Amino acid sequence: MDEELKTYLQGMEDRTATLIAGEIGSLHGDIRLSEERLGKRLESIDTRLRLQAGLIQSGARAMARFSEFAENSEERWTALVSRVEALEKRLESK
Repeated sequence: MDEELKTYLQGMEDRTATLIAGEIGSLHGDIRLSEERLGKRLESIDTRLRLQAGLIQSGARAMARFSEFAENSEERWTALVSRVEALEKRLESK
């Protein structure tokens, strides 16, 4: 091979290596930016999920309190009806 061809091929190899290095650097930057955007999005999703979980938990506690209140109310209502019936019977018998 003559010296001119060697020089040309070496220059082509250097330009190719520079181009590849530049593209790899660009890809690293793009990946870093994508990771940052993804991280922010995941943080946003996590925040919303935590809020919804809190709402679900507080709703479940409220429903449990309401259920307990309803059961107690039914017991009190039954007791009250029994007392009124007993009073009515006592009044009727007098």
